[in-house]
Amino acid sequence: MSSCASKFSLDLLQHVVSQNPHGNLFMSPSSISVVMTMVQTGARNETRNQMISTLQFQSNDQLLIHADAEQFVKVLNKGSDHVILRSANRLYPNSDKGILEDYIKAVVKHFASDVKNVDFKLNPEGSRQEINKWVEEVTNEKIKNLLPSGSINSLTRMVIANAIYFKGNWAIQFEPKSTTQSDFHTLDGKSLKIDMMKREMKKVRYGENTALDCKVLHLPYIGDEMAMVVLLPNTVTGLLEMEKRINVKKINQCIEDVNSPTVKVSVPKFKLESSLQLSDTLSALGMPDVFDANKSDLSGMGKDLFVSEVFHKAFVDVNEEGTEAAAATAGTIVFFSAPPPPKIFTADHPFMFMIWLYPLKAPLFVGRYTGSTLEAAQSRDKL
Repeated sequence: MSSCASKFSLDLLQHVVSQNPHGNLFMSPSSISVVMTMVQTGARNETRNQMISTLQFQSNDQLLIHADAEQFVKVLNKGSDHVILRSANRLYPNSDKGILEDYIKAVVKHFASDVKNVDFKLNPEGSRQEINKWVEEVTNEKIKNLLPSGSINSLTRMVIANAIYFKGNWAIQFEPKSTTQSDFHTLDGKSLKIDMMKREMKKVRYGENTALDCKVLHLPYIGDEMAMVVLLPNTVTGLLEMEKRINVKKINQCIEDVNSPTVKVSVPKFKLESSLQLSDTLSALGMPDVFDANKSDLSGMGKDLFVSEVFHKAFVDVNEEGTEAAAATAGTIVFFSAPPPPKIFTADHPFMFMIWLYPLKAPLFVGRYTGSTLEAAQSRDKL
C-alpha cells in the first residue's frame, strides 16, 4: 500500500494546494486513505471502480487490497520504542442494524477496527459528541471537534473514523538558545519575522535534487525509523512549480539520493492546523459517485447509502525538541581528509515537508509552510 499511498498523497496535496496556492497546509493522506479504503470495502460496481482508481490501488482484487491494508495498519499499530505512534480505526454504525454484519466483520478483520453502536436517530448530537471525544482521546487532545455541529443528523447511518497521533524527539535536537528571529520570504514577495531554529548537524541525510530544483534534508527522529523530510526549493517562489512537477518517482529519489555531510540547518519553529471537508476534492480526483445519493453503490455495506462528507483535521507542532502531529478523518548513510565546508540549508522561504515512515516507504503526514497568515481562512473554506 506504500506506493499507492504516496501517489494518492501527492494527488491530494496538489488538488488541495490548487484551492489556496499561498496558504499553509498540513494533513494526513494516510488517515484519509484508510477511511476511504474502509468505505471501498462496502462499495460495488462503478462506485468501487472509481474509488480503486482514485486511491491508486495496484490491483482491484479485494483480497490483495485487504492484505495491503492489513500490513499498513499492522505497521502503524506496531508503534515504536523510540517515538509515540498510534493509530486507531472505529466504526460507529447506527443501532438499528442497517449496516450489514458481513461488512462490519470485514472491516474489523482487515483494519483492526473497533465497533461502537450509537443511536443517530434518537440522539444525533450525543453521538457526534461521543465520536469527537474518542478522536480527542486518541490524538492526545490535539484534534477537537472533528465532526462540526450539524454534521450528524437522524439520517446518519454510520461514521467511519480514523485517528493518528505522533510525537517524536529529534535525534539531533536544536538548542532553544540558538533560536532567533529571522526573515522569512513569502510567495507574494513579502517578508516577515519568524522564530528560526539553527544547528550545525554532522552526518545528516542531505541531497540536491535537480528534477525538482530543490535541496532535501532528512531530520531524523530518535530511533531513525521516521524523519521529517524537508524539500526546500532553490528559489523563493519555487514551491508552486515544485509541487506541480512532483511525483512518486521524484519523491523516492529525494528519499534515496542523499549523502551524509555536515549541514548548517536553519528551519522555522511553527505550529499549523488544518480543517478540511473533502467530498468535493475526492470527487474531483475521480470518485464522485460515492458522494451522490442517486449514483452511490454501497450495497456491500447496506441499502440506499452514500457518503455525505469526509471531515479531516490535522495539527503539527515543530519545535527544538521534535515534532508532535495528529490527524483524524471521518467519512465523515573512509577516507580521512580535511573536512569539506558544511552545506547550508536555510529554510527562509516556502517549503514542502513530510513526516516519513521508512518501514512503510510512505508519508504519514504531508504539509507546506509558506509563512502565510491565511491558514485560518483556509481552515474555514470547504475544499
